[in-house]
Amino acid sequence: MHETDTDMNGSGAARPSAAPAEPAEGVDTSIYGMPSFSTLQVRDLDIAVRWYTEGLGMHLLATMGNREDGTTALVHLRRWRYQDLLLVPAADLVEYGSGLTLSMAANLRELDELAAQARRIGLGQVLGPEQTAWGTTDLRTTDPDGHTVIFTAPPASRPQADDLPGFTMDFEAGASPDR
Repeated sequence: MHETDTDMNGSGAARPSAAPAEPAEGVDTSIYGMPSFSTLQVRDLDIAVRWYTEGLGMHLLATMGNREDGTTALVHLRRWRYQDLLLVPAADLVEYGSGLTLSMAANLRELDELAAQARRIGLGQVLGPEQTAWGTTDLRTTDPDGHTVIFTAPPASRPQADDLPGFTMDFEAGASPDR
């Protein structure tokens, strides 16, 4: 059984209904140890899942229905490998716009369509895509709970420090850190 067919513990608990049936081409649905992920507390899981799946193109990878009332306790979303996002019901009222900003890598060619898709869904806010002072093109989105997710695309060619006013650096571009 595929994880998106039921919740992970098999309880049959209610799960968000707006999940896409199949992952987008290129979405890695394998289960692996996630080196890093973010967890967002949301007021309404159904609305948040709709925003992230239908609005921002993320794939609903799994749900868990372990709450005492039988409802979903956790939703696991994924965009690309290692771009995992967990949504959990807020224990208390979530303060809108808590100051958290999550940035995810993106391809420049997808930003316009992603922005249009998010605007069509209409559940959150969308700004951009816009050029940044540091040379990337960013699409800034804000979900219904005020969490900001920025999709950032690298420039077509690597800018030089001289091309970026006020930019200084003390590192070698492309160098690997010594471990």
